[in-house]
Amino acid sequence: MIPDMNRDEYLRFRRPYERALRQLLLEMEFFLEDVQGINTHTVTHRLKSFESAVAKSQKYKLPISDLQDIAGLRIVAATANEVDVIARFFYRKADAKDLTISKDEPIAKDDGYRARHLVVEFDGHYTRSVSHTRVEVQLQTIMQHAYNFISRAWVYKTNRGFSEDWRVEFQQVSADLANLDNRIAKLQTDVLDSSAKSGPNEPLTPFSYQRIVGEIFSEMVTIDDAVDSVRFLVDLGCDTNEKLRTFFSRKDIRELRNRCLKLEGKEGHPLYKLIHEMSLHHFFITFGVRVDAMQRLLQSLTQT
Repeated sequence: MIPDMNRDEYLRFRRPYERALRQLLLEMEFFLEDVQGINTHTVTHRLKSFESAVAKSQKYKLPISDLQDIAGLRIVAATANEVDVIARFFYRKADAKDLTISKDEPIAKDDGYRARHLVVEFDGHYTRSVSHTRVEVQLQTIMQHAYNFISRAWVYKTNRGFSEDWRVEFQQVSADLANLDNRIAKLQTDVLDSSAKSGPNEPLTPFSYQRIVGEIFSEMVTIDDAVDSVRFLVDLGCDTNEKLRTFFSRKDIRELRNRCLKLEGKEGHPLYKLIHEMSLHHFFITFGVRVDAMQRLLQSLTQT
């Protein structure tokens, strides 16, 4: 099969992928700085070489332009919980219309490879190009990465012959590491609980946010909402667990909510309906940072 483009054409074709990858890496760096307490082991990337693209194109009988993995990003975090936090970065960008997530699925191959794979696609406005591009993202725990790294060195793209017993035993290593991932996740629960209760300078994280909301309001928060709230609060200077507790304990914000709920008699007032259906922690995040403006609004409403 003759390649559908030569080397120079391929490098021009690959250029928007490179721009997308660089932009993602920069924004990921800021995200990880904002969302504190996420233990990221490595963030690596690669662009497929011309030779590799030709080989894969010929192997699968596909045009090079149809290959899914021209650009790749691999992020290795300590635990599955932290993988979920990092995945939120891509979903926030999808909400902002910067990209489209065309695939998000856990991978557990027969050979023991495990990871979470996303394929994110970009229109030209993000890459400043007329071309549509995509990046394959691999999210792995450090235990998954350990197996995948060794497997790639020993087995992937090699012609070595191994007995069936050897392969079974090697794949059992993957299962053992999956069990170890689960044990680490359970142990992490105690670490996170301890962090949420520690000294005043302990940094605010999505995990401590979930626990403090449960402690003060007896409310559950998804990890996605916790990530979004923490990034918002950190921008406002509320960057420690103690500052969050102080914020959630403000009596003027609770009084503001009670005044809003007294609007019930205002003939189906939309503000009453909105706040009545809103959780306490959500009210604090939404209106507690604008207390003065809300008080002026309420004053004008009660005078009409």
